This record gives sequence, C-alpha cells and structure tokens, in this order.
Amino acid sequence: MLTIALLLLTSFIRFDIAGQSVSLTWVMVLITAIWAAVDSSKIRLKRYKSGISYGPVVLFLGFVLLWVIAFPWYLIVRHKILSGTAVLKDGATNAAT
Repeated sequence: MLTIALLLLTSFIRFDIAGQSVSLTWVMVLITAIWAAVDSSKIRLKRYKSGISYGPVVLFLGFVLLWVIAFPWYLIVRHKILSGTAVLKDGATNAAT
C-alpha cells in the first residue's frame, strides 16, 4: 500500500528544470534507491537468506530498474532483520542486530 500511495502522490507532482517538466516520481525512486543502498550496508543485508540480499550497488540498480517490486520487498526483508526473524545464510536465526 505504501508503494502505491507513494507512486500516486509523486506522479501528480511535477516541477520544471531548465524548461523541462520532471515528475517527482523519478526523484523519489533515486532517493529511496540511495537510502536502501546505504541502509543495506548498515543492517548487513548480504548476511541473510533472501532473494534481495545483494550489495549496495546491485541493490541501488535494482531499485532504479524495478522500484515497484524492489521497494516493498526491501521493506519486508528489512523489517524481518530488525525484528530478529530473518534467517542468516548459515542457517541460524538472527538473534540481534
């Protein structure tokens, strides 16, 4: 729901840069991609079993190319890591971050 709400909200907001109309959606995609890349290294995302467990650069590119899928998926995995329910790649459960 958050993904859809952000897309709808930003798709209606436009601003001009050098005479070109730019949608706020692209700005939001870039900002969330940068945030996810930085945050993923802080929470050490690569240690966990997930289809989205990549390094910051790959995660950034995934966000830019497939934001609608990558953003909610990242939020779900991030929540599991922070709540301690994510499974580490070696098979142990996450005790604490």
